[in-house]
Amino acid sequence: MSISQVLVILLRRGWIVVLALLTTMIVAGSVLLFVPGRYDAVATASIDPGNVDPISETPGAAPIMLMQGNIMQLVTSQRVAVDVVKRLNLTANPQIQQSFRDSGSFGRESIDEWMASSLVKSVDPKFDLGTNVLAIKYKSGDPNQAALIANAFLASTIDGSVAMKAASADQTARWFAPQIEELRKDVETSRAALEAFQAKTNMVSTTEGGDSETGQYMAISQELSAARAQITTLQSRLASGSTDLSNDPADPDLQILATLKEKLSTSQSAIEAAKGTLGSNNPKMMAELANLGSIRKQLGDATEKMRQHLKERIATTQDQIASLQIEEAQAQKTLIAVQGQRSRLAELQRDVIFRSEQLNARERAAAEAKLKSKLTFSDMTILDKATPPIEPAFPKPLIVIPVGVGAGLVLGLLLALLAEATDRRVRFPVDLEYAASGPFLGSLDAVRRARARVGASRRALRPA
Repeated sequence: MSISQVLVILLRRGWIVVLALLTTMIVAGSVLLFVPGRYDAVATASIDPGNVDPISETPGAAPIMLMQGNIMQLVTSQRVAVDVVKRLNLTANPQIQQSFRDSGSFGRESIDEWMASSLVKSVDPKFDLGTNVLAIKYKSGDPNQAALIANAFLASTIDGSVAMKAASADQTARWFAPQIEELRKDVETSRAALEAFQAKTNMVSTTEGGDSETGQYMAISQELSAARAQITTLQSRLASGSTDLSNDPADPDLQILATLKEKLSTSQSAIEAAKGTLGSNNPKMMAELANLGSIRKQLGDATEKMRQHLKERIATTQDQIASLQIEEAQAQKTLIAVQGQRSRLAELQRDVIFRSEQLNARERAAAEAKLKSKLTFSDMTILDKATPPIEPAFPKPLIVIPVGVGAGLVLGLLLALLAEATDRRVRFPVDLEYAASGPFLGSLDAVRRARARVGASRRALRPA
């Protein structure tokens, strides 16, 4: 359909457009006169999402979208609405109490919950684009009540955010508490087992006193080795019959033998010197020979006595070796037992350390979880409290009147087009051609011919 066709239709159906415009203007006037005004009061607060993460000490906290979504859900929650009702004592009004008794919610929920549900329908929280400013709008027919309830919603939201932080931290603590308590019991049990073992074995550390048992075992082993070396030397002297003082300068038998050997050598030298001057029957020579025989006899007796002493010393050393072997075996058993006890002590100590580390790790996890729970709801600071609005937000003449005029014109145009499309009357030759689907041949009088010419000129204006 062309614009010229639409203009022709408007000229012919202009009364419909005028009637529709008048109707919408009457409706707009009625709205301005009879519809009660709605007042919007807005309270704002600044949201601090947190500059530093208290756990990692790095910039940034909870995601901003998550934080804003949580706060908006909190504003429109039943919890905050009920708190607003209680703050303002809205249910004390007898009319409200009667309305509650007449409602279908009577007997199913409390009057505070019923009133809170109606308040939530009129609250509209939102964040200004690109900012962390929360705007809580409340819509009411009373400007003073709108401001009062908007401020109450803001205060209740702040208190609710703080309560949510505390509740989340308490819930985290309750979740971790039994685990921490169980780990603490395990630590106490491990420590008790360690203390009982130390009391039983009289052992304080795994390297007590520089490992005295090992030192004792090594001392016995060295003493046993020395005894075995000594008995080998004694047996060798006994077998060889050696009487050399250098074998053992501290041996008294060898010292006596050495002295007798010197005397024997001196006596033999004196006899050899006297043979050239004295005869064999000389009393002095005979005395020297008798002294030589006495020295030789003493030397034989001393040698035999030395051999006897060697045998005794060998027997004593063998007894000592046997005793040391027993002591060595006992010390070895003691050392093995002590090493096992120290290994057990080390295991108990490691178990105590391990369980203590588990407890400390779980306590740190609990503390971190408490801090993280506070990051989902951020700190809020009131920027502006709501004040009673002077002018209503709806209806406004500057909005209602232009809307009424525009709606009337659009409605009139639609009705005119609809009336033209549904009108089947034949008033012009072109209408007859359209209805009969045949060509127009002529008219019976001049007036009709004139009208036919007008209709022919407008044929193009008829819809196809």
